[in-house]
Amino acid sequence: MDSDTKPHPDDFYRGLDLFNRRFYYECHDLWEEVWAEAKGKEKLFYQALIMSAVSLYHFGNENLEGALSCHRKAGERFGRLPDRFLGFDVSQFVAAMEAFYRGLSAEHTRWTRELRDRPRPTIQLES
Repeated sequence: MDSDTKPHPDDFYRGLDLFNRRFYYECHDLWEEVWAEAKGKEKLFYQALIMSAVSLYHFGNENLEGALSCHRKAGERFGRLPDRFLGFDVSQFVAAMEAFYRGLSAEHTRWTRELRDRPRPTIQLES
């Protein structure tokens, strides 16, 4: 796919690679640059992805309250988008994030090795 037919700027794809390798902070930085240039629903889309990355960043730092808060905000924004958007399966990613956080509570969840090692959601774009 040449750069003229890609639905996203190059920094989005670099951020996607970082996200899937669990470099959430660095991913967030790249995607913020993409978000700053976006308009309309694209801006909302990138913001929801940024919040998802920040959510997983907080989770990795054992800040479950921050993780769950960002996860809720991301879900609200994703909910304002179609199920598929710019080659991205929004509904599948939202379901993966929901499954990741299911049953967790900032007040009642105890950090364990199993929780810390929980497989993180990744992003696969549609071809």
